[in-house]
Amino acid sequence: MIVLGIETATPVCSVGLTDGATVLARIFEEAGRRHSIVLVDMIERTLKEAGVSRHQLEGVAVSAGPGSFTGLRIGMGLAKGICKSLNIPIALVSTLAALIVRSATKSSIVCGCLDARHEELYSGVYRMSRSGLETLHADASRRVDELVSLLSPGSVVAGYNIDDYADSLSRAGFVVLSDVRPDGGAVATLGEKQLVRGDHASLDLAEPNYCEKSQPERLKEQEPS
Repeated sequence: MIVLGIETATPVCSVGLTDGATVLARIFEEAGRRHSIVLVDMIERTLKEAGVSRHQLEGVAVSAGPGSFTGLRIGMGLAKGICKSLNIPIALVSTLAALIVRSATKSSIVCGCLDARHEELYSGVYRMSRSGLETLHADASRRVDELVSLLSPGSVVAGYNIDDYADSLSRAGFVVLSDVRPDGGAVATLGEKQLVRGDHASLDLAEPNYCEKSQPERLKEQEPS
């Protein structure tokens, strides 16, 4: 099954293409806030590198969060547009689960992390099994002490841009992989597995999983009634 993977949850914009367990092509670009500018071209370059046309795509997998609110909306919008135009299914993939796949760790218990700011981490705890990743603690925004209480010593924490938290996590007895680069190929790999088992989202209802309220929402709540 040929699946396009789109990753826009962080400043690293990435597109990947898989056919089953084989990654046909993957591209990365430090996009900053330019996801909307670079993403379409990256998709075309990825397809060209793999020698695949858009009409050969059988599904799209998109990194659905948590992560950058703007980046996630851009990736989700383009993924839905492609699926609608080609009449193919969409898979919503956890950004944190894709980081775990990208890390290639063999640990049985792994936590995927991103900096959530406000002294918190987006984190999701998973168990590696023969059938894939099993969710132990769902993706959420957590304080470091909360996350530490969910993990046992020796667990692997795989994240992107979490250097500020690495010392605290290491002292708690965890193996920290602090700069795992987000990867559209990993998103496509997980998405293909979801699509094969029939786990696809409604194009009309598909939305990013922000795991927290946006800054405007927080500010609005603080306004006097």
